[in-house]
Amino acid sequence: MFQFNLSCIRVVALGAIALLQGACGGMNVGGDLPPPRVPSSAPVASQATPTFQPGDSLELWVEEDVSFNGTFEVREGGYVLIPKIGRVVVSNMTRDAAEKRVRETLQRQQLKQATVFVEHRPNPSKGVGHLSPGSPRMSVFLTGAVTRPGQHAVPLGADGRVPGVFETLLMAGGFAKFGDESKVRIMRLAEGGRRQPMVVDVRQIRDGMAPDVPVGDGDIIQVPEKVFGF
Repeated sequence: MFQFNLSCIRVVALGAIALLQGACGGMNVGGDLPPPRVPSSAPVASQATPTFQPGDSLELWVEEDVSFNGTFEVREGGYVLIPKIGRVVVSNMTRDAAEKRVRETLQRQQLKQATVFVEHRPNPSKGVGHLSPGSPRMSVFLTGAVTRPGQHAVPLGADGRVPGVFETLLMAGGFAKFGDESKVRIMRLAEGGRRQPMVVDVRQIRDGMAPDVPVGDGDIIQVPEKVFGF
């Protein structure tokens, strides 16, 4: 009888510990982060002509060699990838400036003389993450179980508002298939060059149970994969 009661006590105790861990699992842990760093929002010179931004498309036509012709997306780094040329940076350039840049690159690498025509095709969605000329942006780095790992240019709000971690992840493509939303880690530079971590349960933010945690310029956001037990 004594052994049975002792076993019951152990089961109850383990159950209580599991409940406590489950309750704490939804909390943001790791201590407070330093204030987020915000890039300078000083206005950039006004531009009446639209410029190429990540997500836009560059339509290229080369009179001397049609093999260069095509439509190329402006990548996250502000460049297009053109066959036999490689990366050509066109970010923040007007159509005429991009045309000149492509022509000079062609004449330097492939053709003695190049007649180049470029058209600017803005991102048709112009949704979240599309930046207008002069919009201040932050560099945020994503790693782990995310759809698009790497460096991302994240725009500030129209009023200078800093986006949160959930908002930033959505702008950058979201979670990968087995990304663990409950243990997203933000790492931010603190005094002495070390990075202060904070673990965030994005599920609570998504469900409106907790405020979104602001991100800062240079933050690293790490999403671990889910651990499946048996």
